Amino acid sequence: MKKLVLLIVCCCALQTAFAQPNFGKLVGGLEIGFDVRQLTIGEIPRVIPSFQLEVPINTFALGVGIGRKYFQEYDYPVFAGQIIQKEENGVLVTRYKSNIRAFKPAYWTVPLKAEVRVHRCQCVFLQAGMSVDFLDPSTPDRLVFSGAELDFQSFNEFRHDQLFKKRTTSFTFGIGFNLFRTEGFRLTARPSIVWSENPEIYTEAPDFIPTLRMNFGAQFAILR
Repeated sequence: MKKLVLLIVCCCALQTAFAQPNFGKLVGGLEIGFDVRQLTIGEIPRVIPSFQLEVPINTFALGVGIGRKYFQEYDYPVFAGQIIQKEENGVLVTRYKSNIRAFKPAYWTVPLKAEVRVHRCQCVFLQAGMSVDFLDPSTPDRLVFSGAELDFQSFNEFRHDQLFKKRTTSFTFGIGFNLFRTEGFRLTARPSIVWSENPEIYTEAPDFIPTLRMNFGAQFAILR
């Protein structure tokens, strides 16, 4: 078993050492990602678009980008200012009139990545990275239901950053493939495992949530 592992490591090292040079000194492109789980549960995937720049260094590359990430709609109650008492099953109870509002949390995401191409044709690459996400508090909300009777009194208003963290991080590891390549253009696909920090403040979910994400990209050689 040890000899087999050593042989695989040596093969990867040789492929990397003799790989073709990258097709540009500065590479830019668009990338679209989505979580596979959303498809498996019947949801329309919420895409994560981003623009990325990449600086190849032989078979290695460093990159940075800017993108936009949305989450599913989030409902929350807002106290409407009226308290009523009513009889239920012979018991006098207090109810608080509330309005149910909703918004789709949105984050600006800044992905940072490092990758290495492990084949002479540079058609396979390993990528590791992280993203720093910043909450966009200007996302509009809407009224879902007016006059709900709740058994607790909520706040008169909520800011988005009272419900969602202002900044989150995520960590990524993926294996990418060239789907198509010319001298200065290529299409890529990359399945990745992503550990994303849970953005919700009022939740019992774990701090980091793993997910499988698919990414498709179109890259151009800006500088050759």
